Amino acid sequence: MFVFPVLVNAQSGMTAQQQEEFKKQMEQFKIDMDRQMQLLKDSLNQLNAQMKNEDWSAFDTSSFDADAEPPMEEYPGGIDIGANNDSTEVHVGKWNIIVHEGDDGEEDHVQIYKSDQENNYEDDYKEPANLVTKFLQLDIGLNNYFAKDFNSKLPAQYQPMEPIPGKSWVVNIHAFDQRVNLIDHHLWFAYGVYFELNSYKYNTDEVLIPKIDSVDFYTSDSPIKKNKLSSEYIGIPVTFRFESNPDNFSKSFHISAGGFGEYLIGAHTKTKSTSNDKAKAHDDFNLNRFRYGVTTRLGYGWANLFVNYSLSELLQDGTGPVVYPFSAGLALEF
Repeated sequence: MFVFPVLVNAQSGMTAQQQEEFKKQMEQFKIDMDRQMQLLKDSLNQLNAQMKNEDWSAFDTSSFDADAEPPMEEYPGGIDIGANNDSTEVHVGKWNIIVHEGDDGEEDHVQIYKSDQENNYEDDYKEPANLVTKFLQLDIGLNNYFAKDFNSKLPAQYQPMEPIPGKSWVVNIHAFDQRVNLIDHHLWFAYGVYFELNSYKYNTDEVLIPKIDSVDFYTSDSPIKKNKLSSEYIGIPVTFRFESNPDNFSKSFHISAGGFGEYLIGAHTKTKSTSNDKAKAHDDFNLNRFRYGVTTRLGYGWANLFVNYSLSELLQDGTGPVVYPFSAGLALEF
């Protein structure tokens, strides 16, 4: 064996005192090994005596009832073994499928039942993917815009543009979202593409005028019961995301923060008078073509809260009031 030469070489570089200490350690190691071997022999002798005295009639499987829920014993290693070794067992979540192969003319039996606890075995464990893609996620929330000091009161000439609180909505449809694992499946880099549908509702008979280079209004001839400005953007979010339970996103606390960029793809006003006359006008209404801002999400499982705040102005520079869009609501992740 190669152990002895190695020990000799190791001792050759030692002082006399170190060699003496090394010999004492080796002698103590031998004593400990002899003690452990003796304990193992005693344990085996005790087990052998118990096996000889065991009443094995209790393990008779001739009375197997295929319609009863089989007793289960959980063995080390995470494998469940039923009372009959001819049974094949499959576990899917909380569902258990037992296929019993009949003997001596007995027909095969299949049992399906639901256990109280979900079976999570090491053999069924799958390492979380390093790239996760989600399609058609949905955000629903409220819209508004504020001045830099978060004051929603606009100058007198622009007051017809003050949205009705609680009635201006935003819907974000995420075409896809992808997450890339950065650190142990807890920290992710996320990005995607979404469509933002904004609806700002106004409580006034003053309507935005299209096709002009500044914000202005005309007064409707008939009283208006519905007056809104709608805009549609395509956006790209870029965030860092933390998952508390990467093995099961549906039971994970998560928080993300980052930024977004958007491009205006369309806008229009829509009015409806008390006499049900409708009018619609398409234009950009001096809205900024490009927008960017910050975003954050916080939630558990499929339910999350989101907040988006634009760092760029709602309108093109010099065309109207200086306000910054803000939206918040519920984000659904399935």
